Amino acid sequence: MNKPPVNEQLQGGVSLPVLIVVSCGLIWGTQQLPSPLIGGEWGTLSAVVHLLAGIAVLTTVSRLLQIIALILDWRANTRTTGHAGQAGWASYKDIKKHLTRNKTGAFWGMLPNSKTGLFFGYDSCAMTFAPSGSGKGIYTVVTNILSILHSKICPDFKGELACMLKKTLEARGEVVRILNAGGLFTDILGETDRYNPLDLITDDLTQAGGIRDVSSDLQGMCEQLLPDAETGRHMNSFFDDGARDLIALAIVFEVMVDLYDADLSAVALLIENRQRFEDMCRWVVGVDIEDKPHPDGAFPIEKTEWAQNHDAQDVEEFAKFTRAIAHNLLTLMSGSESRTYDSFATSAQQALRPFAFGRLAPAMKKSTFRMSDLKEGKKATTLFIVSDASRMEVFEKYTGLMLYCCTTVLKRHENKKRLVFLIADETTNYLVKGLIELLTWCRSFGIRVHIIFQELKAFERKYGEGSVNTLLSETEVKQILPHQRSPEALELIERLLGDQPIMTYNASYNAGEEGHGQTLTEAGRPLANSDEIRRTTQGILFVRQLKPILFEPVSYAEIHPWRDQVGINPFHGKPFRKKIKLRL
Repeated sequence: MNKPPVNEQLQGGVSLPVLIVVSCGLIWGTQQLPSPLIGGEWGTLSAVVHLLAGIAVLTTVSRLLQIIALILDWRANTRTTGHAGQAGWASYKDIKKHLTRNKTGAFWGMLPNSKTGLFFGYDSCAMTFAPSGSGKGIYTVVTNILSILHSKICPDFKGELACMLKKTLEARGEVVRILNAGGLFTDILGETDRYNPLDLITDDLTQAGGIRDVSSDLQGMCEQLLPDAETGRHMNSFFDDGARDLIALAIVFEVMVDLYDADLSAVALLIENRQRFEDMCRWVVGVDIEDKPHPDGAFPIEKTEWAQNHDAQDVEEFAKFTRAIAHNLLTLMSGSESRTYDSFATSAQQALRPFAFGRLAPAMKKSTFRMSDLKEGKKATTLFIVSDASRMEVFEKYTGLMLYCCTTVLKRHENKKRLVFLIADETTNYLVKGLIELLTWCRSFGIRVHIIFQELKAFERKYGEGSVNTLLSETEVKQILPHQRSPEALELIERLLGDQPIMTYNASYNAGEEGHGQTLTEAGRPLANSDEIRRTTQGILFVRQLKPILFEPVSYAEIHPWRDQVGINPFHGKPFRKKIKLRL
C-alpha cells in the first residue's frame, strides 16, 4: 500500500482546532447581534456574521469527517490478517474455564500481577524443562507433590523430598513408602522399605495363567538390568543378548526354588559361581557331570506347588523350554565354546554386581509392600525412591529398576480408572525401559507421567534418537522455567511460541519529486525471540491448544498453607519462608 503519510494528507487546509475556535467565536458573535432581517430590512453586519458562522461550521464538520475517514482507512489498512502469524499471550479470560475448580491437581505457577494460581490437569503426560539453578525443586516438584491428591511415585535423588514431605503427606492421610537403599537420614525417615524386583516373575509363577508371561517379563527385566548403550544397539549386542539370557535363566532357577525369597543377590552369586551354576543346569536338565541320567532325576518342575496354578499343558511347555535353554548353556560352557560363555558371564556379572552386595542388596530382599498398593486401598500412597547422589553410577540403576517394576505392575493392574502420578524428576539421571512408549498410552492405564529434566541433548542421549520429538508431541502441558541458556533450547522455545503479526512501515522521500511515500507491509515477528527468552524472569507454559501463558514461578515457601506444612530441608537446616504470594 503506497500513500502519502496521514499528516501529509491533512496538510493544505486550516487545522481542525483553529476551525473549531473560529466557529465557536462566530457562533458566539451571532448570539450577540440582532437577527439579520428586521422589519423587512437586512442588517449587513449581522448577515455577514451569520453567513460566516454557517460557512465555518460546515467547514469544521467537513474537516472532522475527513479526519474520521482517514483514521478509519488507516485502521483498516494497518489491521493484521494473521497470514504472517497468529501467536499471542493468553489472558485470564482465555484460560479461566480450563483451570481446575478446586485448586487441586498439577500446579504450574501464578499469573503475573494477580493472585490466580495456575492449576491445570492433564490426562496423559506433562513435562518441565528446567536448567540447573532454575529452582524446579521448590517451584515444581514439591508443589506438585503437595497439590496432587492421588497416589504418586517420586524419585528423590538426595533424600530431601522425603524428609520435607513425609510427615505432611501422612498428616493428610496418605500412606508413605520410602525405598531408602542408601540409608540416608534414617533419623528422619526411619528404616527403609524393601521391594524385591523378582516379585514380578514370582507373581507369574504363582498366579493362574501367569506362566505364559514369564518369558516376556524376563526379557523386559533383563533389558532393564543390562540396557543397550545410550545411543542404541551397538557392536557388542551379541554378547549383551547372551548375558541377558544367562541372567534370565539364573532368575528362573532361583524363583522356581525359593519363590518370594529369591532375590537378585542370590542370582548374582549363582552366576559368579560357575560350578554351582553348571550343577543347577544339570539338575534342571536331569544329567550328571558325565551327561548320564542324574541320580536324583531332573528338577520336578511339573510337580512344584506353583505348577498346580496353571494348565498342565502350559507347565509342560514351560519345563521343556527351560530345560532346552539349560541344555544349550551346558553345551556352551564346555569345549571350544567356553570362551563365549565366559564373555556372557562377565557381562552378566557386571550388570548384577551393584545388586549382589552392599547397600542395595538388603533393600531388595523380601518385599515389605507391593507396588499394586498404589492402585489399591482407600488411601493414596506416595512412594519415594531415594538415591545417594554421591554414588549415582550405582543408584541410577537401582532407581531405573524400581521405576520399571512399578510402571510394569501399574500397567497390568485391573483398576485402570484409579490414577497414579509419576513425578519423574531428573529423568536423565536414570533409564526406565519403555518410558518413551509409556508416554503414548499411559492414559489408558490410569498413569500420569510428568517428565522433568534439564537438557534436551541429555534426554536424547539417555532415551534414544527421536525421544525428544516424542516427548514434545505427547505432552499436554509444557512448563518452561526461566534462566534458559542453551542455544538449542532457546531456539526450540522460540519456535514453539510461534510468530505474531506486525505491520512494518517504511517512509521514503525523493528530493526530485514532490511529496513523500510510505509502505505498510504485514510481517511476522517471534512472540519472544531467543534473547528475550534468555533474559526473562518469567516462565512459559503451554497447555494443550491454548495460547502460551506467561507465568510467575511460585515456590512452596510463598504459598499458604504449604509454607508451614513442609518440613526442613536437611541440606539447609532451617525453615524456608518467604513473603506469601498465593493463598489456597
